[in-house]
Amino acid sequence: MLQVFGQMNRGGAELRTLEIMRRTNRSEFQLKFCVLSGLAGDLDDEIRALGGSVHRCRLGPLFPLRFRHLIAREGVDVVQSHVHYFSGYVLALAKRAGVPVRIAHFRSTTDGQPDTLRRRIQRKWMRRLIERDATHVLANGKAVMEAAWGPDWGSDGRREIVFNGLDPAPYAATPDKDGLRRELRIPDNARVVIHVGRLDRPKNHTRLVRIFLELSRLEGNTWLLLVGRGGNQLEEVIHRDVTRLGLQSKVLFLGLRSDVPRLMLGSDLMIFPSTWEGLPGVLLEACAADLPVLASDIAPNREVADFFESVRLLPLAASDAEWASVAAALSKEARRSRDGPEAILRSPFSIRVCAEAHRTVWQGRSPDALRDIYRRFDPVSGTSLGDSATSSRWTEPS
Repeated sequence: MLQVFGQMNRGGAELRTLEIMRRTNRSEFQLKFCVLSGLAGDLDDEIRALGGSVHRCRLGPLFPLRFRHLIAREGVDVVQSHVHYFSGYVLALAKRAGVPVRIAHFRSTTDGQPDTLRRRIQRKWMRRLIERDATHVLANGKAVMEAAWGPDWGSDGRREIVFNGLDPAPYAATPDKDGLRRELRIPDNARVVIHVGRLDRPKNHTRLVRIFLELSRLEGNTWLLLVGRGGNQLEEVIHRDVTRLGLQSKVLFLGLRSDVPRLMLGSDLMIFPSTWEGLPGVLLEACAADLPVLASDIAPNREVADFFESVRLLPLAASDAEWASVAAALSKEARRSRDGPEAILRSPFSIRVCAEAHRTVWQGRSPDALRDIYRRFDPVSGTSLGDSATSSRWTEPS
C-alpha cells in the first residue's frame, strides 16, 4: 500500500496516518510512503521503525516513469493520495500501472495555493481525473468534502467521510502543571494559554498575538505558549509583533515538541483562531486533555464542537477584546473532568473507528460497509455520513 504525501513532516495528516499505521496488521497491509518533494521529513525514521519505507519520488519530467517503476517494484495494490486535487494526476498514473484500489483523500478545505487562472484550470483538470480514475474519494470532514466537491457531494457513491482518529491514551496521564511551569520558568500561579500548530498564515498567529495582548491586559499573570514548526519568514514577523507589543517575556516560542499531551495537560486554555482548517486534530487533542478551547467559528471547528462542550466558538469578525473577554472567563472555569479520553472513544474521532474505516476502504469493500461504521453515531435520523443532507450533529446511542 502506497501513501502519497508532499513530505513526511509533523503535520496533522501525516501524524494521523502514522497512528493508523500503528494499528495495522503488517501481515495484511504493508504501508509504504511516497514523498513528492523528494525531501527527507521529520517522520521518516519513525516510519521505518514501524516497519514502513519512505520513497522519494520528486516531481519533474521523469516523475511518471519513476512512479510507475515504484509501484511495480513494491507490488503496490492500493494507492492513497493526500495531495488535494493533484491526487488526480497521481491516481491517473496508478490506474495506468494497474493499481486496483485508488483513493483520493482530502484533508483541508483548500489547497493553500493562489487562486490564479492557471491554478483554476489545473484544479478543474485534476478534478476530472479524480472523477475518472479514483475508486474512492475520502474527506476527513463534511466541510472538507463540501469545499472540494460542492453541497451535492453525496450524489457520487465513491465519496465518503472518514474522520481523523485520535489515540487518547497519552492524554489520560496526570497533569503536571507545576512541573511544566518550573521547566518554562513561569510563575506557579500563572495561567497558561497554548496554541499548537505550525507557523503558517491559516493558523492566524498574528491575530492570536493581538488577542493575547488584550487578554494580558485583563489577566496580567498569563503566559502564551506557541508550539509548532517555525523557521520561516512568518515566525520572524510574529517575533517582531511580540516585541513591538511588549509581550516578549510572556510569549514562549517552543518550536516542535514531542510532548504535546504534557503541554496541553499543563495548560489552562487553548486559543485557536484559524481562518481555515481541514478537520483540526489539535482540537481533538485538546478535548482528550479536557483543555477548554476558544476557536474560530468555521465549519471544520464546528464539526468538533458538535461533540465536545469544552470547545467554544467565536466568529473571526468578533473583536480582539471580545475574544480576550471570553478567553479570560474560560480560563477561570473549573475543569478537568478527566473524561476527555473516554469522550474521544465514544465519538467518531476514535483511532479505533478511523482504523476500521480505513481497513474497509483498503479492502475495496462496498460504500455501505463504510457507512455502517459511522451510522451508529447518528441514531436519531438513521442516516450516515455519506448522506450530504445529514445533520452536523451526531450522538452515540446509550
